[in-house]
Amino acid sequence: MSRFKKSLFALFCLILSLPETAEAAKISVAVSIKPIHSLVAGIMAGVGEPSLIVKGSRSPHSYSLKPSDARTLSHADVIIWVGPGMELFLQKPISALAEHTRIVALSESINGDPHLWLAPLRATSIVDRVLAALIEADPVHDTIYSNNALSIKRKLKDLQAYGIGKLTPVRKTPFLVFHDAWGRFAQSFSLSMTGAVALNPERPPGAKRIAIIRNLIEHDGIQCLFREPQFDSPLLTTILEDHLEMKVFELDPLGSVLQPGPDLYFQMMENNINAVASCLR
Repeated sequence: MSRFKKSLFALFCLILSLPETAEAAKISVAVSIKPIHSLVAGIMAGVGEPSLIVKGSRSPHSYSLKPSDARTLSHADVIIWVGPGMELFLQKPISALAEHTRIVALSESINGDPHLWLAPLRATSIVDRVLAALIEADPVHDTIYSNNALSIKRKLKDLQAYGIGKLTPVRKTPFLVFHDAWGRFAQSFSLSMTGAVALNPERPPGAKRIAIIRNLIEHDGIQCLFREPQFDSPLLTTILEDHLEMKVFELDPLGSVLQPGPDLYFQMMENNINAVASCLR
């Protein structure tokens, strides 16, 4: 075989091997809930797709780990979750994997509000945390990750501006939520959230709490209450039985009816912003 043919053959073999090399270089990333998964999927676009643990409309507060979830976690190079204040079911499995897996906990607190992603500018810090973990685990694709993260942060800034534009006209109008998850959202847009029916979604409010909520409705002139698709509580009917004029809209902190992927977070947040603007108008 001539030197030219040998060189051509070597080049051909190298080209054939490139897809396999790129494939082998991919890392396995597991993410707990849809909104965080969406942001991670956006950062990983063009490199790979993260796995999602809590699928569909299930609530992470009451989720039970499945065998398939356990396998996903055991094969992951990186696991990203909010923390024990949100996905308590992951605490033990993650502790067992901590020695050989990169774990990214976005909130270490058990008692604080774990719904970090509901404030667009706070979500920027989530992007930064995830970006650092992905580059550490997969430095080969650091440029792609960095460019994607920059694009997402620009979209988050635009989302914040969109929310301010829609919600500033109604920011002084008081309202109630069912689940105590919307404090960061309300703060982000300077809204007048008066309170929550349930401080803990897994524990129904007692008679004292119901009396407090009814008192708020009567004395603060509240005309709007937001429920969530994850929690179908008959207590709302009880609370509102003497307030039939109350408007009830839905807010979804998890994007439960949306398809997982990079667009989910922004669709979910725009839906929530529009729902608040419509109810308080």
